[in-house]
Amino acid sequence: MAGMAIDDINVMEVHDASAPAELLLYEDLGLCKPGEGGRLIDEGVTEIGGRVPVNTSGGLLAKGHPVGATGCAQAFEIWLQLKGLAGERQVKGAKTGMTHNGGGMVRGEAAATTVHVFSV
Repeated sequence: MAGMAIDDINVMEVHDASAPAELLLYEDLGLCKPGEGGRLIDEGVTEIGGRVPVNTSGGLLAKGHPVGATGCAQAFEIWLQLKGLAGERQVKGAKTGMTHNGGGMVRGEAAATTVHVFSV
C-alpha cells in the first residue's frame, strides 16, 4: 500500500516479544527466505551499519515489553532515526523506516498486526 518494496526500507523496529520472533519476522516481512533469518544475524545485515538495521532501540524485550506502549516506542525510534537524532544508534542516511507490531494470540498467531512506513 505504501508503494515501496522491502529493499526501500532503511531501518525497522519489529515486534520481538520473544527471542525467536525477530528471526521469524525477517522471513515474514521478506528480508530473507524461510529458514534464513539466522543467516541475516550471522552476516550482520540487521545490525547498525548493516543493509537494514532492525530494532536499533534494542527491541521490545530490551524495554521490558511494556504492553500498550510498544507501538508508540517503535514509532518514536523510527522518528528519531529519520530526524538524525538517535545518537549512538543512528543509522546513517536513514530516510525510510518501518514498524511492525502485533498483539493478542489466536491459534498461535497474532490476533492483530500493524505495519507503518515512515519517510522523510
